[in-house]
Amino acid sequence: MVIAIWTASSAIQPSIDMTAGERERGTLEALLCLPCSRLQLLIGKWLAVASITSAGVALQIGGLLFAITYLASSSVIGIPSVSAMSIALLLGAVVIFAIMVVAFELALAMKAHSVKEAGSLLGPAILFIIFPALFTQVINLDSIESWWFAVPLVNILLAMRELLLDRIILEHVLVWLTSSILYAGLAAWFAARQFKREDLVASIS
Repeated sequence: MVIAIWTASSAIQPSIDMTAGERERGTLEALLCLPCSRLQLLIGKWLAVASITSAGVALQIGGLLFAITYLASSSVIGIPSVSAMSIALLLGAVVIFAIMVVAFELALAMKAHSVKEAGSLLGPAILFIIFPALFTQVINLDSIESWWFAVPLVNILLAMRELLLDRIILEHVLVWLTSSILYAGLAAWFAARQFKREDLVASIS
């Protein structure tokens, strides 16, 4: 839950600045005149936002692990013991989740004409992360049906929870991995459509 919320919230400000912020400053038109396709421009902006987000989340996780290590001597909390396979799958889940979230936030921010408008769009979007994140914390994983791992957003959050418990169920892994890649692809396609709109060359001023 913490990783999901951190990833979504850390991507908001750079997504706004590199889309609606550039439209508001009038620099996006100059970028669109460069000898590169809009898809290349989208990929460049996505890589920039993803890099900033990943660095921020990595620092936050590092601080959290340091705090947990410091508190591990007490009975309050401890570092979970997970296998190398669980860690690898968890990293893959976080990467897929970041691809989907960053692409979706870039697309929403690109629809806005100003930073203020983009903030009003992306601010409430965090609720779509928080509510499923809270919901997945109370689901009983012992008797859960496999179709839960195909529900958008819920699937990746359930996958992270299972992997942190060092539970690798092949059927669940196949379902959430396939569905998450599909949803990430749809988010990237939606972002690409927003970057191909002709009204992007229109001056805001």
